[in-house]
Amino acid sequence: MRLETVDASLIESAVSSFLDLAWGDLAEAHWPKSMNFTGADRDEVLAGFVDEKKRGCMRKFSLRLGNRRYPFMKMVFQELLFRDCFFFSVDTHDELDIKDTNPDYQEWLAIKHYNIELKNKVEDVWRARGIPTLSVLLDRVDDDEVPERQICTITPSPLIYVVDDEESIAEGVRRTLVKRNYAVEVFHCAEEAMKAIHQKRPDLIVSDLEMGDGDSGLEFCERIRRDEDLKDIPFILATAAGIDLSQFELIDGFIVKPYEVEVLCAFVSENLAHSTH
Repeated sequence: MRLETVDASLIESAVSSFLDLAWGDLAEAHWPKSMNFTGADRDEVLAGFVDEKKRGCMRKFSLRLGNRRYPFMKMVFQELLFRDCFFFSVDTHDELDIKDTNPDYQEWLAIKHYNIELKNKVEDVWRARGIPTLSVLLDRVDDDEVPERQICTITPSPLIYVVDDEESIAEGVRRTLVKRNYAVEVFHCAEEAMKAIHQKRPDLIVSDLEMGDGDSGLEFCERIRRDEDLKDIPFILATAAGIDLSQFELIDGFIVKPYEVEVLCAFVSENLAHSTH
C-alpha cells in the first residue's frame, strides 16, 4: 500500500484491532493517550508513533501497545521490501537472550509462544479487515503482471543466489525473480551460501550487506573474489545503509533497499548479460 493511500481511519482500525486482541476488556484503558484520531490526518497520527528510521531509506514507525502478559509488544507501520509499499506488522520485541539455565527460562518460553500466537491472530484480523500486512504484500508479488521486458528469455533459466538474513526480504526477492523466469535459491547467511556454491555454482549473487551472524555481504564477496573458480560470478550488493566508495571495485552492482523492482530487475539482467560475454 502506497503511503499516499493510507489515511488516519485505517491506522485507527489497525490500532483498535491490536488492542482488542491484546487486552480484551481492558483495551480502552490501554489506548495510546497521546493519540487523537478525531479530525486528524495521517501525518498527525504518525507523529504519535516512534520514527525508527535510523539509516538509509527505509521508513518505519512503531507504537508500543503491549499485551496482558508482555508490555513491550509493538505495532509497526513500515516499508521493508519495496519502495513506498507500506504494511502493518506486530513486533513481539521479545528477543532477550535468556539462557536455559535461568530459573525463569520456561516462563520466558511460554511468553514468547503467547506473543507469537497473538501476533498471528492480530495480523490475521488485519488481513480480514483489508489492512495490509507483509503476507498480503508478498502475495501481490505473485499476482502482479510482469512487464514483458523484465522476463528472462535465457535457456536454461540463470541460477541466482539471494542471500539475506531477513527471511521476508529474501522471500520477496525470490518471488520477484522467479516471476521473471529466473531460478532462485535463498540463503540466510553467507556461510550457507558459500557451502552451496561449491555444489552448484550460481550465475549471479544478490546479497545483503549487513547480516546478523557471520560474514557481511562485503566479506562474503571478498571470499568469492579470492577463489579462482568463483571470482567471476557477478555480485550485486543490497543494503539500506551506505557503502565506502573504495569497496565498489569488489562488487558488480549496488542497490539501495527497499528495492525498486525496475532497478533490481535491470541490475540482474545487465549483469547476467555481461557475464555471458
